[in-house]
Amino acid sequence: MNWNIEIGKQISMVIPVVVMTLMIIKYRKIGKENLFFIIGYIVLSLVDIFCYFYFKSTNRSTDIFYVIGFLIISFFLYLLYYFRLIYLPLLKKIQFIILIFFVLNVLVMFYIEDDLLHHVSFNMLYTNILLLLFSIILFLYQTFNSDKILELNNYLPFWVSVSLLILFIGSIPILYFRASVSQTIYFFILFMLNLISNGILILGLVWNKQDKLR
Repeated sequence: MNWNIEIGKQISMVIPVVVMTLMIIKYRKIGKENLFFIIGYIVLSLVDIFCYFYFKSTNRSTDIFYVIGFLIISFFLYLLYYFRLIYLPLLKKIQFIILIFFVLNVLVMFYIEDDLLHHVSFNMLYTNILLLLFSIILFLYQTFNSDKILELNNYLPFWVSVSLLILFIGSIPILYFRASVSQTIYFFILFMLNLISNGILILGLVWNKQDKLR
């Protein structure tokens, strides 16, 4: 397979910059309910960009930045994002339990895994993805049973949810079989998932007209 991993990584860094620029341009239309997602997305994107140049210049491990920035901060902000979006009492209680479980899982992982800050724990990653998927399901259930279903094109949280679903559901198989596939295929699939996920997010930002719906 003729695929340049380095070029793929560079393109994968440019795309989030485009998304963040669009977020700034559309800031007034995005709505405060999307703030936690935006912060989480920015944290993850900046960590990814920083780690790329940090490793290129120092050749040192970047795991500590991914563990703190991605596995802990970004995922917590994403879960908090859905906690804020969900308003049905029962679903909100479930989402609160998910948040508590996330915090407990982080504490347990620090206890049972040696030197967690210096290696990316895939057990922690899989758990985080599972918790996020549950949160998205709760949100989509609420959305499809409300008037929001009539205005999905203009409802940014829906596009955010579709974007995250594609990214993380698609990532699970390739992450699980990462040791048995070539680096070329591994990074190509991750690149495509990143491209599709961000493409959907860009579409949602362009179509979003929440300022007219309030």
